[in-house]
Amino acid sequence: MPTDYPRPAVQSFKGDQIQFVLDGELSAGLNRIAAETGTTLYMVLLAGYNVLLSKYTGQEDIVVGTPIAGRPHADVENIIGMFVNTLAMRSRPAGEKTFTAYLQEVKEVALQAYEHQEYPFEELVEKLNVRRDLSRNPIFDTMFSLQNMSEEETEIEEMRFSPYGFEHSASKFDMSLTAVETGREIGLSLSYCTAIYTKETAERLGRHYVALLRDISSQTEKQLKAIELLSAEEKRQLLHAFNDTKVSYPRIKRFTGCLKNR
Repeated sequence: MPTDYPRPAVQSFKGDQIQFVLDGELSAGLNRIAAETGTTLYMVLLAGYNVLLSKYTGQEDIVVGTPIAGRPHADVENIIGMFVNTLAMRSRPAGEKTFTAYLQEVKEVALQAYEHQEYPFEELVEKLNVRRDLSRNPIFDTMFSLQNMSEEETEIEEMRFSPYGFEHSASKFDMSLTAVETGREIGLSLSYCTAIYTKETAERLGRHYVALLRDISSQTEKQLKAIELLSAEEKRQLLHAFNDTKVSYPRIKRFTGCLKNR
């Protein structure tokens, strides 16, 4: 994705994050799409994120990383430890496809990735013989994840545990989008690398993601190239404000004189 600042020769992990919310109505619409298409909320949100990245980059071959719990068997579900692995989700959001058709492709990609979730990501990188670049991560630059675990208070043997919020000051990837189901709404957190992106860019991307999902929820058979990102105000600015370049010049002054004054 285009950056606001030149990419450092060595990757910087300095980061920040913004947070925003999908309201109850939009969240319900996205869950409805998942139910009607035989997919999951994760797949719907990931498909939307892929389309957003495609529109921002102008590319139709998108790879997004996603974490997976790494506990495929019941005998490891209650074991304490770090089992998380990383999956690379590759899809092709071509503009002629409808969102429904593309969502089915994302579903197939996800299911195939789940089947091979125990394959270590580090070995995959070595197997692909990816050319290493100190300025970025191999294979993909952005992550997406959905957290659906309860974060309510709990008590174990008279010990009470409650969620503790903290601010991230680091970003492992260029951008990482995390969705969390919170009752009727879906909370979103976008972490970004401050060495290459401004907060304004992150906030704009967040607004466009919400707008894209809202458009999708109302018309799932829409072609990807027709899905709207821009608000009415942004369209007005692009079509009219940025093109309002008319300037009045003195009618009796020479052109060379006008250039000299500038």
